[in-house]
Amino acid sequence: MTFSKILVPYDSSTASDKALSNALKIAKMSEESGRNHNRDNVITIILLHVLQEIPIPITYSGTPLRSLSKKTGERITFREYLKEVYQEMKASAIKMLEQRTGKYTTNMTNIKIKPEVTIGLPADKILEMAIKENIDLIIMGTTGLTGVSKIKALGSVARNVSERTKCPVMLVR
Repeated sequence: MTFSKILVPYDSSTASDKALSNALKIAKMSEESGRNHNRDNVITIILLHVLQEIPIPITYSGTPLRSLSKKTGERITFREYLKEVYQEMKASAIKMLEQRTGKYTTNMTNIKIKPEVTIGLPADKILEMAIKENIDLIIMGTTGLTGVSKIKALGSVARNVSERTKCPVMLVR
């Protein structure tokens, strides 16, 4: 069986590092299998980092903060402040993903690693990406960086994704 699109939810935990490593191994096997069938298809690994959404009460969304915007120097609302924070977090996450994948991209010809960053509930965003990109396989760690999930045998995000997705899921410890 070959896979042309593999999704790896990545949070820089040990389990997500192992998931990425397994995704690369499977991509290489799929590449070799594709060569045997005279296919020159590119295998894409989507490395997805989900920034957890910070819920804000409606009453605070229009309330001016005492701090000033880092960009404009003006007084801003709480919603505007969070938007700036998310932009900084997203830029930082993209940089982290690019650094993580940089060492792999030099030796691969038909395997492409595509970093993606989104904001929201991790399980929901993983499932949305799987549908949007027509993913063939999801490879993810059983537990991530959240403290409570380390106590469980299977993290809540991994459980949620594995129960709700229509494509195969490989869980890595």
